[in-house]
Amino acid sequence: MMSIVGIGVLALSLGTSAADTAEPAVGRFDGQAELERLDDDPFVPSFRLIGELRFQQVGGPVWVTPSNTILDGRAMPTLFVQLFGHPFEGQFLKTAISYEYAAQKKDRTHQEAQRMFYDAAVTERVAPGEAKVMYTVLSASGSRWAMRGPNSCFRRCHTDAKELEWRPRVDHEKLVALLEWVRRENPTLDAVDQRASEAILEEGPHIFGNLN
Repeated sequence: MMSIVGIGVLALSLGTSAADTAEPAVGRFDGQAELERLDDDPFVPSFRLIGELRFQQVGGPVWVTPSNTILDGRAMPTLFVQLFGHPFEGQFLKTAISYEYAAQKKDRTHQEAQRMFYDAAVTERVAPGEAKVMYTVLSASGSRWAMRGPNSCFRRCHTDAKELEWRPRVDHEKLVALLEWVRRENPTLDAVDQRASEAILEEGPHIFGNLN
């Protein structure tokens, strides 16, 4: 029997969005997204970026992915891959590269990285409604990470950790309903973030288990 997530994936793959119309680019890419595959792993292949890639976010920072960065797509949660395929095989290749490196480097917050993902996807001509559904998956179930600082979790309880990354535990039924709402209503990103919190059972970072 198909799981509720599987049913949601099927419904979303056949659906259309209230926002599937053209939208001006909200940034600019410089550089090519040329990847060299490094292994034959069919599940989590690794790639090396050939040449530097930059994304200038309108009203925001420049997100730079250096040449020779190693990428494997692990920054994307399982549901994202189920809905949209492997991030390095889709229409949003430059976006996926920029987001994954942001998740590796962790020098900006995960919220900033998620907003960058949306802007970058629209710049790559992903339909705005589809980009917003992608954003919603990341907002509800994507990776979070701690940044070092005087009030960070590193200082309070993870003093020996080199880095701290986790994903929230979510209610899949509520998450599928959330994605359907986003497709139907085309809410703002702020409204998406507010509703996404309703699908989260445990935000973290103190969640035991592997990233999913």
